[in-house]
Amino acid sequence: MALPLKRSEVICFYDLQYRWAKRSTDRFTEVRIELNEFPDGQMIIAQCPRIFRPDMVETIIEEGRAMGWNPEETGEDLTVRLTKRGLSKMDAQ
Repeated sequence: MALPLKRSEVICFYDLQYRWAKRSTDRFTEVRIELNEFPDGQMIIAQCPRIFRPDMVETIIEEGRAMGWNPEETGEDLTVRLTKRGLSKMDAQ
């Protein structure tokens, strides 16, 4: 399901536009990212620290791509956790 245009932002990273949205929970900030031109593609869902900075979106995109996230193709969402040590995959829930 595509991210809503309201309450989401667009970032240009390596000449591609990504749409991202965040929401706070009791334990972390959840960030969802998809390719803006292909909203039906695979989404990455990142659990980030409660103190979230927008520059973390670039880290999630770059490291997510390195671990196999492919937003140009449809597929199951990739769930990851962002820590000081970088991105790590989480088991499917």
